[in-house]
Amino acid sequence: MGRRQINEIVLTKEEREYLIKNTKVGNWSPRKVKRAQILLKADRTNELLEDKDIAEELHCSQSNVTKLRGRFIKERLDVLDDKERSGRPKIIDGSVEAHITAIACSEAPKGRERWTLRLIADKVVTLTDIDSCSHVSVRNALKKTNLNLGKGKSGKSRRRQTTGLSGEWKKS
Repeated sequence: MGRRQINEIVLTKEEREYLIKNTKVGNWSPRKVKRAQILLKADRTNELLEDKDIAEELHCSQSNVTKLRGRFIKERLDVLDDKERSGRPKIIDGSVEAHITAIACSEAPKGRERWTLRLIADKVVTLTDIDSCSHVSVRNALKKTNLNLGKGKSGKSRRRQTTGLSGEWKKS
């Protein structure tokens, strides 16, 4: 038998049943299922397995198992859910994207043939309550909508009929 684990996991009967039920039939993400399987394997009421054995059996890293044990002691079953990730929150949400699309599809401003990304970004700032918007954010939003700002129509274009070498129309 290996050395005693630092953070021993002892699941209650209800927790154990909950984990077993949802790993077999639940609508959980694969990451959540893997965490539940780790907790079930690490439970003290089972045969005592070391972190490296659990990691080998479930095809994950040993540090993943060790960290999950430590978090389980503090958070219990909340450890199954992902922690909030750091980073800057999104500025452009659905309503701002709708404004961007509407502006891009509207008539171009006077003296311009078409909207530019920078013009759209400036217009979005005046129409919405956001403080600033970069042309890159506008580009990314328009890229998601598959919108073409060029003169041609968006979507699949028709094939042009061309003549073959024999002079007859080529049929595609």
